[in-house]
Order: sequence, then structure tokens, then C-alpha cells
Amino acid sequence: MAIYHLHIRNISRGDGRSVVAAAAYRAGETLPNAAEEGESAFGGRRDVLHAEIRLPAGAPGWMGDRARLWNAVEAAEKRKDARLAKEIEFALPLELSRADWLRIGRAMADAYTSKSHVADFAIHDDGSGHNPHVHLLLTTRQITADGFGGKLRAADGVTFMHEARRLWAALANTALGAAGSDARIDARANAVRGLERPAAGHRGPDKAERRAKRAARDQVRLQQGRAEMATHAREPVTGNEYERIETDSDRYPVPDPDGNPIAPSELDRAQRAMLGEMHAVPDDGQVRQPALDPSRVDDQSRYDAARIEDQIEDLAQERAQVFSNPELGEDERLDRMAELDDEIRAYEADRNALVGPGTPSQAGKHAWWRNAGERSGHPQEEPHTARPWWSRSDTPEKPELERDDGWRSRWRDDPEPKRDRERDRDRDR
Repeated sequence: MAIYHLHIRNISRGDGRSVVAAAAYRAGETLPNAAEEGESAFGGRRDVLHAEIRLPAGAPGWMGDRARLWNAVEAAEKRKDARLAKEIEFALPLELSRADWLRIGRAMADAYTSKSHVADFAIHDDGSGHNPHVHLLLTTRQITADGFGGKLRAADGVTFMHEARRLWAALANTALGAAGSDARIDARANAVRGLERPAAGHRGPDKAERRAKRAARDQVRLQQGRAEMATHAREPVTGNEYERIETDSDRYPVPDPDGNPIAPSELDRAQRAMLGEMHAVPDDGQVRQPALDPSRVDDQSRYDAARIEDQIEDLAQERAQVFSNPELGEDERLDRMAELDDEIRAYEADRNALVGPGTPSQAGKHAWWRNAGERSGHPQEEPHTARPWWSRSDTPEKPELERDDGWRSRWRDDPEPKRDRERDRDRDR
């Protein structure tokens, strides 16, 4: 049977509401939201049967664009508690067809465009036949050829509510009569109509019922998927079927080693080509890493490379300590330094793969034990080990500011012992 339900509410900024998000939800669209510097994403809703904007006479054409209209409404209101829009929500009679729903929805919207409102209405129905209804969003300012004018104060009082209730009852009853239905709705309260029963409350959404519907729907989909998989498992796959599967998979691109979208069937070929370039051997017999375009190095790669450099520096410090440790024998010292040298080279290869070749490590500069002619005797001091290579400065009392490619900076303390700095300071005094 036809029931009467009409509810009026304000879309207010003081309540933390966004009229762009409200319009996107009701229309089932994804709209750019300039005030929130993002998007209000409600696209893909299947319960939105129709969404339409009705303009008053003389309104500029750009107001027919939902995104431009409601972002302009947000920009036109300056107060933190501004009333952005007025919404009228009303239930549709089940006795009417969907074509009738559209006709009376437009008639309701046009009743307010004649009063200089822009009316954005949407018809919702989830297909269950329980709750078809209309959301009608109205602008709150006078519409002129140049845009928005002053506030429409006639929409603020109780009179606006009573007029909306009477208008909807008249439109619905006219449509019900034209459809040949005896059902009617009445906007008056039960007490005014002489009825002693209490007014029915709005049922609203039932969360438990929705969860049960989703669970039942998921169960049906699961059973359908299992049946389809069982059918394919019993059927032999022909050559044409393999070609169809490969063709279908190519519709969904994947990133290649450089980040460009390619078909999945081309991914293996691109990876082999990348490995071939990395292991290409020139005429001189040395394996060289291909040059890396600096413009293609992102911030994450630089961050990872910086962390690897920190590990390289720690290993270089440890190698310097091993070199100057008098408690270690020559063979033990050389073996441990060779191990650290291998670790440093491995980390350098990882860093170069991220951001390209950088400063060579200390092990690469001063690997004196690699030269058989310099292995005799115990050197008293390795070149440039009094101060590590990564923190050389002409002012040892002050920390050094290092900058990596202009994207980050960090302070490093002077690596010399604190007592040496205090001794030098006392001597200068």
C-alpha cells in the first residue's frame, strides 16, 4: 500500500557536511571536491535509477554540471556554519511504475526551480521493492545569470515544510489516480485526521538485514564460482582455449621493469631484455652497469640508497678499526678486512642499482692488501684513515653539513674522539 514519508533536512557546514560529497552519494558518481582537495567517490552504485539536475529559467548553463554546481556552492558560502543546501527526501508509491516515478520526481523538482532553486534529484531503488525514494537537493541562494545571489529566506521557516508536504501529497495522489489505483496518501497528522493510532516511525536501514543479504549474495557467488571451476576442470583445454586465456589476460596491463604498462605476455620478454642489458660485457671484458637516467630516480629510491650508504659507512668504520687493532694477527686482520671489503662492494652495487654509480668506498680506494707488492710488513697507518673519507672537513670542531643531490640534508658529528677535540680547544686558548 502507498505510505506517506517526507523528510526535510539541511546540509550544513557546521555539522561537518560537504555538499559535494552529498551530491556524489545521491547521484552515485565520483566528483572532484575542491574544498577537501580530493574526490568524493561514490561511483558504481547500482541502486541509483536516475539522477538529473533541473535549472530555473535564466540560470547559466554551467550549473547543469554537477561537479561545477556544488563546488561553486561550497565556494560561495564563507561562514563556517553555512547552510549549503536543503534536501527533501520522500518515498515513492509502489503502485506506480518507474516511468511514473520519473515523471512525479521531475514535477516535484520543477515546483522548486520556479522559486529560483536549482534542483538536483536522484531516484534510488535497490530492487527489493521495499524502499524506493527520491533525494531532492536544492540550492539556497537566488539564481541569476551571473551565478548566485542572496539567500532564499523563504526556505528557512516552518511554512516551507508544510508546503512541501502538501505539494508531495497532491502530486502523488494525482499520479495514483491516473494509474488507476485506489490508494491515496495524506500529509496531515493522525490527530488532525481523527485517527487515534500513533504515527508510524521511519524504519530506516537495518544493518543486520543488510549483512544477511550480503552474506547470502556472497554465498551464491561462491557456489557459482565453484560450479564454473568444476566445469572447466572436467573439460579438456584446447589450443584455441589457451589462446583465448592469453588474450583475456592481456586486457589487464602490468608494469614493466621501467614502470610502463605492458601486456602480461610481454613481461617475461621485457625482464630478459633488462637482464641482458645489466650483464652486457663490453670489448674490454669488464661488466658494466648501464647508465641510469637521474630524472627517473624517485624519492623512495634515493631514500633507500641513503640508508644503504649509512650501512657502507658503518662497515668502513669497522674496517678502519680492524686495520688499527694491534691485538689481531696479520692473517686474521687481512681476512676480516677482505670480508668487509666484499660486504662494502655488495652494498655499493645495491646503491648503484638504485641511483647510479656514486662515490667509491674506502675499501675500493685503499685496498692495499690486493697488491702483492705491498703485502710485506705491517703498515703503521693506512692512508687517509686518521679521519674517515665521508666526513673530511677543514673545521673539525664543527659538524659537517652534507647534501645528497639537493633532496635531503643531514648533520654528522665529527668522528674524532671527544678528548682530542677538547685537547685541541685548550691548546688554541
